[in-house]
Amino acid sequence: MKNHQRILVVEDDKNSLSGLLKLLQREGYETSGAISAYEALALMETQHYDIVLSDMKLPGLGALSLIDEIRKKDTEIPIVIMTAYSSIENAVAAIKRGAEEYLTKPLNIDALKRTLKKIGERQLLLKENEALKVRLEKKNAFQEFIGNTKEMRKMFSTIRDVAPSTATVLICGETGVGKELVAQAVHRLSPQKGGPFTVLHCAALAGGVLESELFGHDKGSFTGALYTRKGRFEMAHQGTLFLDEVSEMSLQVQVKLLRVIETGQFERVGGEVTKEVDVRLLAATNKDLTKEVAEGRFRKDLYYRINVIKIDIPPLRDRRDDIPLLTDYFLIHYAQKNTKNIKGVSPEVMKLLKDYNWPGNVRELENAIERAVVLSKKNVIETEHLPSNLTHSGETTSPYLQLRVGTPLKDVEKEVILKTLELTGGSKTDAAKLLGVSTRKIEYKVKEWETGQ
Repeated sequence: MKNHQRILVVEDDKNSLSGLLKLLQREGYETSGAISAYEALALMETQHYDIVLSDMKLPGLGALSLIDEIRKKDTEIPIVIMTAYSSIENAVAAIKRGAEEYLTKPLNIDALKRTLKKIGERQLLLKENEALKVRLEKKNAFQEFIGNTKEMRKMFSTIRDVAPSTATVLICGETGVGKELVAQAVHRLSPQKGGPFTVLHCAALAGGVLESELFGHDKGSFTGALYTRKGRFEMAHQGTLFLDEVSEMSLQVQVKLLRVIETGQFERVGGEVTKEVDVRLLAATNKDLTKEVAEGRFRKDLYYRINVIKIDIPPLRDRRDDIPLLTDYFLIHYAQKNTKNIKGVSPEVMKLLKDYNWPGNVRELENAIERAVVLSKKNVIETEHLPSNLTHSGETTSPYLQLRVGTPLKDVEKEVILKTLELTGGSKTDAAKLLGVSTRKIEYKVKEWETGQ
């Protein structure tokens, strides 16, 4: 019976070595032999072994020194020592140095078989546990993704392929599709998974503030800089930095970002000391960066640097078969959060959800379900619990407005913003992302209408 385990036997007596090799081969093991510690170490440089079986007394470099040399390079491989009764103390010393087990000479063949079998079973269990751990890690990497359409399965496959590399990744998709979730999945499957996952939303920050957030600043570098502060690059050292809406960066900041990508070096704002970082960069945008490059708003060299690998996230309207799954997920989550006993949605509601065009994608669906759960006093979500833009006839593909021709532009702007704020549950940040403007602009307009200025 084939064991698929490779054993290295170290024995200076050639007859004993030959006999042991034949015995182990009959038991199904793959074997190699060495008559000295030096020969054993040379073999281990060129081949992988699962177990080392060594005599205690070896010419030149002894067994204790052999254990030390093996442990410098491999802390896991089991080492079994063979020793005479008179050298039991040395065998105990070998165990303390890292040997797995010792057997006394003359060898009891049954004892040898039991020892090797025990080691093999434990190694098999460790391999199975490691394989299970890898499968769970891969599964958990997508724990927040709900979807089983071919579009989503294709995206999951791409994430698995690119995550183990160190390449920069550009994540593209409309507002609300889950670009940050993709970035988190890449991080969880990457070699950087043990390091920090740091996020910076570029759209909400002005140029000077964004530069400080990215690179940090030294005390006194500008008005209000009362202390030295680390930037996101330093925070993300030996981990992953995710830059959301990277297209909103000023050209000046883009130049500095390009330098960090190329060299791993930067200076804090107002600082003179060059910092070095090891960071995996992921970037996201809801814009067509090729168009931004053509119109001079985004640097071509930076575009090529961040677009080494591209992941496109499909909008919700292109994967409508996932809407029931997403609806159930959000319904259960928000029913538990609000301590409500809601069983599901009515057939009419599900039809509306599947027919609607979802300009705000998954985020908009989540907001709609949360709103419905909060408002519902029944155990089933009905159409009356949905936002008006989902239920108004003829508005499934253009849900926001029904304005007459000739309506003043300022009134159009006001109604668009207010309707979008209603859609996002009052979140100015989400409304800004849906409308493709800065959060500051939304805040300014709302304040303007509230004060009547």
